[in-house]
Amino acid sequence: MIAKCKEPREYQRRTYEGLGRLTKEVKNVIRPVLGARGFSGVDILENWVEILGADLSQGIIPEKLTFEKEGRTYGTLHVKSAGGAFAMLFEHQKARVIQRINTYFGYPAVSQIRIEQGQLRLKRPQPVVSSASLSAAEEAELLSQVAFIEDDNLRTRTYEIGKTLLQKSKK
Repeated sequence: MIAKCKEPREYQRRTYEGLGRLTKEVKNVIRPVLGARGFSGVDILENWVEILGADLSQGIIPEKLTFEKEGRTYGTLHVKSAGGAFAMLFEHQKARVIQRINTYFGYPAVSQIRIEQGQLRLKRPQPVVSSASLSAAEEAELLSQVAFIEDDNLRTRTYEIGKTLLQKSKK
């Protein structure tokens, strides 16, 4: 590709080596924004689900990390909660979350967590897709295959798993 320089008659040839990694460029753009909020990088945001757990991370997001005077230790993490239920569950696990964040950083980065309730857009659960039904012959075959199982609960569960697998294979 040929690109124009500032002077109209001079041209400079640019070479491209294919597509580059977008994550590096995005991190360079995001770093100043996160720095203003106290985050040293995007790592805590990228790994928030692992730090907090899948259940709570749906309704709790980190807002900013503040520190007293100088230094980057014993800070206060400000989080936003989607509602009272998430805030209450999070309140009971604050000590564990602080420990996991500090373990993640490798030093005592957080000593307190402040919860603010507000509006968050929660991920909607995936709609359950109706699966294809089995024919009478297929159900009879499946029942005959699990009939030898003596435990009623185990036989029922095995039948349900088999039915689900057969329905998925029909799609």
